[in-house]
Amino acid sequence: MSLPSREALPTARLSTGLRFNHPLRLTCRTVHWNRVDFMSTRATGVQVSSLFIFLRLVACSGGDYEVHENLPDLDLPTATIDFDEVVVGLQSEVGIAIDNLGMGVLKVEDLQLDDSTSPDFTILGMDDDQIAGGESGVLSVRYVPDAVGQDYGTIIMATNDPQEPEVEIELLGFGVEPVIDVDPEILWFGQIDVGASDTMQVQVAAAGTGTTRITDMVIEDFPGIFSYQLPDDVILPYALSAGFSFTFDVTFTPASADSYDTDLVISSNDPVNPTVAVRLLGNSEDDPTENAPPTVEITQPDWGNYLILGEATELRGVTVDVEDGPESLAAMWYVGSQLLGTSTPDSSGTVSLTTTVLPEGDITITLRAMDSEGLMGEDTVDVTVWNEEEPMLYVISGGTTIYDYWTVDDDVEIMLNGETIFQDANHTQDNHPPVEFEAEKGSTIRIVATDYNYCQKMLDALFLHFGSGASQPLNDSICNSACESDACYDGTYSGPWPSVFLDDSYTIEIP
Repeated sequence: MSLPSREALPTARLSTGLRFNHPLRLTCRTVHWNRVDFMSTRATGVQVSSLFIFLRLVACSGGDYEVHENLPDLDLPTATIDFDEVVVGLQSEVGIAIDNLGMGVLKVEDLQLDDSTSPDFTILGMDDDQIAGGESGVLSVRYVPDAVGQDYGTIIMATNDPQEPEVEIELLGFGVEPVIDVDPEILWFGQIDVGASDTMQVQVAAAGTGTTRITDMVIEDFPGIFSYQLPDDVILPYALSAGFSFTFDVTFTPASADSYDTDLVISSNDPVNPTVAVRLLGNSEDDPTENAPPTVEITQPDWGNYLILGEATELRGVTVDVEDGPESLAAMWYVGSQLLGTSTPDSSGTVSLTTTVLPEGDITITLRAMDSEGLMGEDTVDVTVWNEEEPMLYVISGGTTIYDYWTVDDDVEIMLNGETIFQDANHTQDNHPPVEFEAEKGSTIRIVATDYNYCQKMLDALFLHFGSGASQPLNDSICNSACESDACYDGTYSGPWPSVFLDDSYTIEIP
């Protein structure tokens, strides 16, 4: 059989009244497509709406061809389900769209978690496992972290899409235990004349792990008599990273000589104390702070710090008592219920103790101080003690805390001693959570970043963390673009694409 010339080939105008999101599938070996806008018309009894489809067919079997219009086409708007931070023991459910860009029914035939997936993830299923052409379904997944730290997983989805019969969806989550710390818990303004006012301060700190989210602050009674003023950069709801704090003003302006007593209630995502109250007292004769227990704060180590088994560790804290001088206080250090030792505060209230007997694992350190009346105050921190002879837990993040996300455009691979521990190879810009891995001090981290597509290359500055108390900078921030509309436009940058724009190695020096 001789093939007709290109000019002699027939031209067909085909449409089903639906939008063509991908080429029609033909039984011919070679299909060439061109698309142009044109007016509505009719051909072979099929309505044509907004598309010319010109077909040039080469070497079709027997000179005939067949158009298949009933095939599904799976499309995932995202290939990652990122739960971000979730409080340990609480659950988060996320649904993602499963789109069918084809004309046939998309059937979700199987959903499985791969063997490496954390047991903290659960597939809840599809709202409908058969998705009509041009429609979308929703896949729902639950995450319930059982411990602090990063969790990973992969969903394997099998469908009847002949082009993509199996796809993978990445799962990410981070279990946290936020703790809100408010000091002081009582503000006593004493006697204030009508028309006058007095201002005191309250500090709110994020202890524990993860972000402490301050959702609301309400003065229960006497609006206008008591008021508070947050710093300009603190707008509720406010996310407070672990180890950080802010201070705000509380003002008392009495309208009469009457006594005033109410609470300032602060709400947060602290799972143990979701609301804490600061008692506000004005024009009351008795100072309730006179017989209060000592105020105690551990200043070293901090929440989430990692310590080394057998090394000398200095524990430091501050004790304050409004009645007794600091020298009259008795201070005691504990790990769990075991007494580590005692300390005598100096003239500034500082106490310290050096110890080498902290046990391996996750521990709680407690500092208690007792005054002459037997009233006791305390403070605690949770830390982890690692055996340096074994691999220790490290985190690579995009900032000064272990919770900072980071961005790459386009791809990056992170290797530890030549083995890949993280890879992004999808040729797009992505925002990633911190990368958690085990390693030994002295190991080598290699970071390779590649710019695949016009017109921007970017990689945030990355930091290596050993717990919350030790960090090591890795690469500098990189951002160059050939597009004037981008914030990091650089008139000298013109690719090439693809190209490797970072390939550096770093020795782990911490702790």
